[in-house]
Amino acid sequence: MKQKIAIFFFLVSLFFQGKAQQSDAADFRWGNGFYYNLSIGESIVFNGVEVELVDVKNHYNQLRIENDTLWMKVARRSVPFSLKNLRIFVADNSTVSSLSPDSLVHGLLTKNALVCVSDSRIPLLDPNQFSFPVSFNDGFLWGVEEESYPFSFYKTEGNEKHPRYFNYEGIGFDLHKTRGQKKHWLVAIEESRVVWVESKGLDETGNRAAVLLESESQPGIYYYYSGLYSRNIAVKKGQKLLRGDAVGTAWGDEVWGHFQFSVLNPTTEPTLNDCSHYVVNCFPQLFGLYFQQSGIQSRSFTRGRITFGQPRRANGNQKNNMAFENFSGKGWVLGNWNPADKVEWVSNDNNGNVRLKKVLFEGTPAQCENPENYFEYQLTVPIGTYRIRAKVGDLFLSTSQKIEFEGTAPVVKLLEAGEYDWTGERIVSVKDGTLNIRIFVEKGNVAGISEIVFQRTY
Repeated sequence: MKQKIAIFFFLVSLFFQGKAQQSDAADFRWGNGFYYNLSIGESIVFNGVEVELVDVKNHYNQLRIENDTLWMKVARRSVPFSLKNLRIFVADNSTVSSLSPDSLVHGLLTKNALVCVSDSRIPLLDPNQFSFPVSFNDGFLWGVEEESYPFSFYKTEGNEKHPRYFNYEGIGFDLHKTRGQKKHWLVAIEESRVVWVESKGLDETGNRAAVLLESESQPGIYYYYSGLYSRNIAVKKGQKLLRGDAVGTAWGDEVWGHFQFSVLNPTTEPTLNDCSHYVVNCFPQLFGLYFQQSGIQSRSFTRGRITFGQPRRANGNQKNNMAFENFSGKGWVLGNWNPADKVEWVSNDNNGNVRLKKVLFEGTPAQCENPENYFEYQLTVPIGTYRIRAKVGDLFLSTSQKIEFEGTAPVVKLLEAGEYDWTGERIVSVKDGTLNIRIFVEKGNVAGISEIVFQRTY
């Protein structure tokens, strides 16, 4: 009798443990990531952990994970957060979607936010099943600094009077130095089928090509390889590919040598004309594949030269106008007031700069006003003493710069349109591990910065 009672309670215990680990059905899945559309006030349960979307403020999202509450940005260029064996990031939200002129780019978003959750004890993408889409055989290094990242509020170069903004539909990898060469081959991210290969009419030279793959493990998930070199295509329609098989090499566009990678989860098989729709935010997954972990320690600098807003062919599309991220170790200190999560920039064929104004992105869906009277650029550095100077000004507008290095006496520069000038060198002491450059901006004035040079002295 006692044995039967013990068995009964054991079975009851197993029942409740099973119930505790149940998860709500996801809207879709890619790899080990489960995506849920949530309205404000709505919650889901994943692996027995309750997650609620409490609020949305521009690109920031307030989430409750059991009894813990936190604010998270849409992970356009951010890594996931882990708590209670749960890995979580916000893939998209209604504000970020509203910045795009094409709503179908964000076709997977149907409520206030699209949240991806997964078990933090396993990778988002199993490295035994998935490969980084650029081969490492030739020593490829990803700096993770390109302006082209998922849902980046992206501006095309060449028309500064009437700029066109859109939300970038994938990740653009800088491969300018190997443009057209048989180097840094682009490879199948997993076992897949070649849906089509297109190489006609993509540019006037006939050099560009595009390839679409469909996942074998999760049919309906597609991988779009764009900006390939038409002479180096290594696949054909209908071919079955293994993880890591060569697809082609990069070409890019008429100016910048690069490769664009997008993950799509559309309702029907996409054609070339709709490969910018139903885009899956894949930054956290590719970050994890490259670094073999979901987060890395902050990068730190002892010296450097940082340029701002330069033409994309000059430095791999690194505009350095993006918000600070720990893994990068540099960036602008912004907040939930700025839905683009970046500052403006301008360029011509040879030069460029970040443009700072009290009101950013005027006349666009991302228009916003800085609540402070300054902008701050932050660098992660070891404690010590540094020499630093900056090149200021703007290509097209007259500027007024009042710039302060780590709290020292500010430098003032009044410059004409198209005029740049260097500040004098400052010696500053860093005691907290961050080197801060503060540029003051009054309403109606414009400030610009084109370059920073710094070096630790001792």
